[in-house]
Amino acid sequence: MTLKNIEKLVVLAEEHGIICQIAQEECLIATLPGDDDFLLAFTWAGTVEGESPDHELVAVTVSDLLTEVTVAAWQIPTYLFGLVLRQAQMLVSAHRDYVS
Repeated sequence: MTLKNIEKLVVLAEEHGIICQIAQEECLIATLPGDDDFLLAFTWAGTVEGESPDHELVAVTVSDLLTEVTVAAWQIPTYLFGLVLRQAQMLVSAHRDYVS
């Protein structure tokens, strides 16, 4: 991932109230707000050929830090990034129900 893409991803995350750190794997990481046992990771996944820049894709991964399990991973266009926290919280809730 280029420095330009990392900077765009930082700005995008901060616009939606997600405070991230740049990890060595060239991704952004943050704990899920209100749920410190789960880690969010964001990477720039690229663009959809022939689409506008709003259709650039961000890959999202949610991991359970206690069990070291990936709960979910998906890609979204940047214009849907505002829904990331709600999606992550729903998936974490479903994960907890499943493992209980």
